[in-house]
Amino acid sequence: MLNIINGTTQKPMTSEQLVKFFQARQDKYSGYLYIGYPIIGTSSGAYPIDALYISEEKGIVIFNLVEGRDITDYQKYQDDSANKMEAKLKNYGQLVERRELCVAIHVITFAPVISVDRLDMEYPLCNMLTLESVIDTYSWDKYTYYADLVSILQAISTIRKGRKKREARKPDSRGAKLKIIEDSIANLDNRQSRAVIETVEGVQRIRGLAGSGKTIVLALKAAYLHAHHPEWKIAITFNTRSLKGQFRKLINTFFIEQTSEEPDWDNLQILQAWGAPGGGERNGIYYTFCIQHDCEYYDF
Repeated sequence: MLNIINGTTQKPMTSEQLVKFFQARQDKYSGYLYIGYPIIGTSSGAYPIDALYISEEKGIVIFNLVEGRDITDYQKYQDDSANKMEAKLKNYGQLVERRELCVAIHVITFAPVISVDRLDMEYPLCNMLTLESVIDTYSWDKYTYYADLVSILQAISTIRKGRKKREARKPDSRGAKLKIIEDSIANLDNRQSRAVIETVEGVQRIRGLAGSGKTIVLALKAAYLHAHHPEWKIAITFNTRSLKGQFRKLINTFFIEQTSEEPDWDNLQILQAWGAPGGGERNGIYYTFCIQHDCEYYDF
């Protein structure tokens, strides 16, 4: 099964063509196709990936998307994408054997309006007619790392870490059974991934039972939007005051994971729904609205 998740992108037309390509081959390719995700933190700041396909059969395929006909230095951009992705993944011991990264990384420049007469397999430049033949040449024989790879790319692996690594001594113990359960929920499922990354016009409603991951999804979504649009004013609000510290910790963790930088807390604000006079931690959405619009504030 192929899960296609559309995020924020500055290249909508080429992204649409890439999605159409994979939608027409749902029965051939499995895994995840992300548009506008992930964002890689580097020493020079956030490095957004145009599109990413991951599967047990192919490993990672990074797509550098070209909207028009300008393909200047496309080989350099392919090298940058591959090197930055490799540097990111090598930070995770579960994907490395000795000094070797166990994940296959491929990069394709996808330019639908470009005519391609001859394929350079080292630096593939593809349109709709040649893309399939290039992808079909890729393979990955270390697919046992797939679950960890998905978890890391979804930026969920950091919140699963405990202070100390615990290993079950007996395979039939309760601890061993708990570890199996934890491993099985280490990845966001398809609906959670969509809720985090997909940006919709208007209201997007996230529903779920207690403990189903709504808080984590909302924190990931706030961090993702802030990474893509640092100039936006984003407010995260809630009714239970005790959630504020949890939101701040989760958002900070996710944002650093994505960009290697701290969030701009002036533009990304965590505000309790009601609020009260006094400033600082007492501030809230309703109280801020009253102050800005010169309305009378009513407490409970």
